[in-house]
Amino acid sequence: MPRKIRKLSLAILMIITLGIGGKVYMDKREAQKQQDLLAVEKQSVKVLKNTFADIKEVKVEQFEKNDITGSYGALVTMTNTKGNSVYFDYSFWKERNELGGYSVENREVQKKEEIRLLK
Repeated sequence: MPRKIRKLSLAILMIITLGIGGKVYMDKREAQKQQDLLAVEKQSVKVLKNTFADIKEVKVEQFEKNDITGSYGALVTMTNTKGNSVYFDYSFWKERNELGGYSVENREVQKKEEIRLLK
């Protein structure tokens, strides 16, 4: 009888250990996903600042990855140096480091950055 109890105790202990280990692994994986998403969010804001002129602040309201297309979608409030704000969405391609598209809500705030060629 004591041998059966020992085997049962060992089996229960192994199941508990595997459960805890699996939970820790899943938590670490989720934390890594969040860090990766934050890094891509920052990368997209840099590209956004290079696309529009006179940006003072970009507040990201929502940022998500589309697993089907591999692109990222963002909803932001962008404020220019004059204090005018606009709320709009854009898509971002991480691999190409470029905006896929964006909605134009206010051309006064969303002024395109002029490309200046150096001679």
